[in-house]
Amino acid sequence: MLTEPDAKNLIERFSRLELRYAEQYGPYSQARVFFLVEELVTLRFALLEASGAGMELLRQQRHEVLTRVQHLYDTASLPELAPPPVRVFGSNPKIIEFDRALYTARYASAAEAMRDEVVYMEQWEPELQSRPHAYMYVVDDQGRMRIWTRPFRMGDLVLGRNRAKISGVPVAHPMLVPERLQVIAAGEITPVISGGITSVVANLKSGHFRPPPSAAAAVRSACAKAIGLDPADCDVLTMPFAASPAAPATLDRSETSSARSRM
Repeated sequence: MLTEPDAKNLIERFSRLELRYAEQYGPYSQARVFFLVEELVTLRFALLEASGAGMELLRQQRHEVLTRVQHLYDTASLPELAPPPVRVFGSNPKIIEFDRALYTARYASAAEAMRDEVVYMEQWEPELQSRPHAYMYVVDDQGRMRIWTRPFRMGDLVLGRNRAKISGVPVAHPMLVPERLQVIAAGEITPVISGGITSVVANLKSGHFRPPPSAAAAVRSACAKAIGLDPADCDVLTMPFAASPAAPATLDRSETSSARSRM
């Protein structure tokens, strides 16, 4: 069990390391962001072993770290990007659909090769890792979470996920939903494992879909439906994307009905 002195030592060690990262890479650097995310995951693990005053200290620290990371995301200077090739329909939740022609030209053949590595969350059995690992996920238009089961180290994410390729093609979130290319949320998720998944730390970082902050609710709902996680055990970091990505064309009622009939 982690005692109060243990909790204080852990918090102090992370504070010193965060200061070092900020000094070495910059206070708004991706390196500092991912260090804080790793701390957030570690605190989730530590809370499983803590009690009493130590648990309360760790809870407070987790809340503070979550607030700091979210502030860094909210104030990040995002590069000027072309509008994503998507359209949005619905309102609660918003459903984001990737362009079929572009998907077919760029991703379809590689997506077929990785089909067996994509599972629904309720089927997912991630291995316990010595360090936190992240996975690509989407919440599809039915509200179910799909996960690509190949893990990423935090350092890989700092350098960019495009290092992961299938058949020479960089893996992208649309490849997880090849049937309809529709999602409510997409990003990266890190499981906290102790005899099963006890909590998760996720984000909404998807340049292909650019889900709005409101999509965080869909992530929590999908985790609850799949494995019974309490929403309080799902930390979801949002990105400062527009409420609807690049104001794409909105489907009319006939298109919406047609899309639903194919589900």
